[in-house]
Amino acid sequence: MDVFRTADGRELEYVEVGDPGGRPVVHLHGTPGTAGSAALLEDAARRSDVRLLAVSRPGYGRSSTTPPGLVSVARDVGELASGLGVEEFAVLGVSGGGPFALATAAAMPARVRRVLIAAGQGPVHLLAPQHLEPDDVQALELLAAGDVDGAVALVTAEARRDFDALRKFPVDEFEAALSGMAPPSEHYFDTRPDERAVFMADFRRGIERYDGFVRDNLSWLGPWDFDLADVVAPVLLCYGDADVMVPATNGEWLAERLPRATLSIQSDAGHGDVTFGLGEHLFAALDGST
Repeated sequence: MDVFRTADGRELEYVEVGDPGGRPVVHLHGTPGTAGSAALLEDAARRSDVRLLAVSRPGYGRSSTTPPGLVSVARDVGELASGLGVEEFAVLGVSGGGPFALATAAAMPARVRRVLIAAGQGPVHLLAPQHLEPDDVQALELLAAGDVDGAVALVTAEARRDFDALRKFPVDEFEAALSGMAPPSEHYFDTRPDERAVFMADFRRGIERYDGFVRDNLSWLGPWDFDLADVVAPVLLCYGDADVMVPATNGEWLAERLPRATLSIQSDAGHGDVTFGLGEHLFAALDGST
């Protein structure tokens, strides 16, 4: 992992995989996670002539924590890309990284050429309010009232209830417990032990502290801080019809509101199939073939 220092002195952790001379694509990982999860798309990126530039969002890995928000991450992406000599690029948002990818395109319409969304999350308060915990609702109310610290404290307490015990497990017990938390429809890693190990290690690193996880949830559970109508780049929305973690209804909702969107729903595909197994399908859109 490398670290980029922003103009205001913060640290952004990032890694580059794939073809160093290829077409630049910024990778925005899932929730929780870090830039290290891009290793699961490394082979697909290399075969597709893609230079995959993955960044750990604020609060994950070595990236400094910042207040919740989608557009502020978009600005970080732009600053990092400029610092690495990249002017125009595509952006890939995976699961919880999807809203940040769309925000990046909205904030930098002249620089983002295409958006790729792999099972990207929509605004939960509109699409699945029944899944919001009472503390989530209260946290969003506090956030809207300007009490960021109060909102962060509530969601952090939730994260501790969910993950504190999990973090104490040794590796084998951690993997077994995390697998037990997944829906029965998730089978992607069943026959991919090496990829499973990479995913598990990255997930574990993603919850070493809760700053990033809490920040993500507060950024996209409620109202988003940009307008989807400002996303002028073509967007490929890819979802699985067997995904119960981020159902295809998220893609349908986004497709209705984005100016230039193509919705691709994969048959018999779960969350892992879409987020980690469709790299070449997603990268093919860079050529306009998808």
